[in-house]
Amino acid sequence: MLYRPTIDRRTKIIATLGPASSDPLVLKQMCLEGVDMIRINASHAQNPEDIVQKIRLIRQVASDARRIVGIILDLQGPKIRVGAIQNDAITVDAGDHITVVSEPVIGTNKVVSVSYPNLAADVKPGELLFVDDGKIQLKVCQIVGTSVECEVVRGGVISNKKGVNLPHTTAKISPLTDKDIADAIAGVAEGVDYIALSFVSQASDVFLLRKLLADNGGRDTQIAAKIERRAAMENLAEIVDAADAVMVARGDLGVEIDLANVPKAQKMIIREANRRLKPVIVATQMLESMIHGLTATRAEVSDVANAIYDHCDAVMLSGETATGIDPANVIRTMADICLATDNHMMSIKKDDSISKNRFAKTSAAISICAAADQIAEEINASRIIAFTSSGATPLIASKLNPIAPIISPTDTLRICQRMALYRGVIPMMMPKAFLDIHRWTDMIHLAIQEAKHQTLVEKDDVLVVTAGIPIGQSNGINSIRVITA
Repeated sequence: MLYRPTIDRRTKIIATLGPASSDPLVLKQMCLEGVDMIRINASHAQNPEDIVQKIRLIRQVASDARRIVGIILDLQGPKIRVGAIQNDAITVDAGDHITVVSEPVIGTNKVVSVSYPNLAADVKPGELLFVDDGKIQLKVCQIVGTSVECEVVRGGVISNKKGVNLPHTTAKISPLTDKDIADAIAGVAEGVDYIALSFVSQASDVFLLRKLLADNGGRDTQIAAKIERRAAMENLAEIVDAADAVMVARGDLGVEIDLANVPKAQKMIIREANRRLKPVIVATQMLESMIHGLTATRAEVSDVANAIYDHCDAVMLSGETATGIDPANVIRTMADICLATDNHMMSIKKDDSISKNRFAKTSAAISICAAADQIAEEINASRIIAFTSSGATPLIASKLNPIAPIISPTDTLRICQRMALYRGVIPMMMPKAFLDIHRWTDMIHLAIQEAKHQTLVEKDDVLVVTAGIPIGQSNGINSIRVITA
C-alpha cells in the first residue's frame, strides 16, 4: 500500500514513540494513517544507544511505508525533582510549615530535599514552589543558610521523585544536563531532523545548544525551543528569533503561568512564530482521553481545531501514541480533525490568511512567495510548486497560508524530512540531483512527472511554480511561472 499524501490536510501530525507504538507493524500503520513526524522523548531513554535504536527503527519503518517522516528528539532538560521520601509518600496540609533543602535527606512532613543545589541562593521570600505540576504549593517564608523554610499554601501528597517548578524564580541552571549532551550528540550522529530544547528561559539557552550541535557535526540540525517557563514568555521574541522552530509545551507552561493563562499564551506564541517565519507546534493533552479510549471528547476536538485556526504548523500527541491502547486509531482521529478544520479554513475568505505585512522582517523571497500566492488564487491554480535546496522558500510560502497546497521538490532527503513539519507543505524528493539538471525547464518537467507519479498532480492541473536560477543555490528564489501539467 502506497500512502498518498492528503493534499487537503495542511496541519502536520507529530506522534510520540513509546511502548505502544514501538512495534514495527504498529508504527508502519501510524505512518500509513498519515503521521508526519515522530517524537522521541529522551526522558524515557535509558542511554544514548537506546535513542540510536529508536531513530533507526523509525527510519526503517518510514522507508518500508514509503513515507517522508521527520524525527524530533525531545531532550529531558534539567528537571528539578523531590528526593527520597519516608515510606514513599508524605501528606502536608495548608498552613503546615516544611523546610526544603538541597542536601540529600529522607523526606518527612517537616523536611524534604530537592535536586537543585542553588535553591537557597536563588529563591526569595514570597516566591512559590510548585510540586507535582502545582498540586502542592509552598510559599517561601525565609532562607536560613542552605535551608528554605516554607508554608504550605495548597496541601496534598508528596511522593518520591515528583517534579518541582519555580515559576517566579530566576534559576541559575544550565538548560543542558550531561544526559542531554550525550543524547543530543547521539541524535546528531544518527541524523535527527529537530532537537527540542526543554526549559528554555532566554535566547542564550538556544545558542548554547547550537554550539554543542555545531561542535559535533550537527550544524544543520534544527532546534525547536520549548516554551514552558514564565521566563520564556517574557523573552519570547528573542527565543523565537534564535530557534528554528518553537513548541507550545502546555504541561509545564500551565504550572508556570497558571492554567487560565495558557490559551492566551498559546495564541501569543503561535502569532510570534508566524511573524518570524518559524514552524510552531502545539503539544500536551490534545487527545488525552484516547490513551484509554477509542474516541476523543468534544472538548479535545475543539482544542485541536482552535490551535489550527490560530495557524499552528503541527499538533503533537504524547501519551496517546506512546502508551495508548490504539496509536494508529489516534492518528486517524487526529487526521480527521485536522482535515475538517483545514477544509473550513480554506473556505474562509482569503483575508483570514496571514498577510506578508504581518511578518517581522521583509525580503525579496517573501514578496515573490506572496506574488505566487496571489497569482495562484486569481487563476484558481491547483497547486503551488516551490523548489528548494534549503527549505526556506516553502516555509515562507506556508506562512502565507495559500489557498493552493504547496508541493516542495528537493534533492536532499534531510531537507525533505525537515519540511515534514511545515504546514501545508508536501515534501517531494526529486528523482535526480539539481546539479545534474542543466535547464530549469527540464527540472520543472521532471518534478511534475514525479508529482503525477505520486498522484499529487493530475493532467491539466494549473500550477504556479517558484524557483531560483541558477539551479541548486540556496535562498535564491527569483522566478515565477504558470504551467499546465
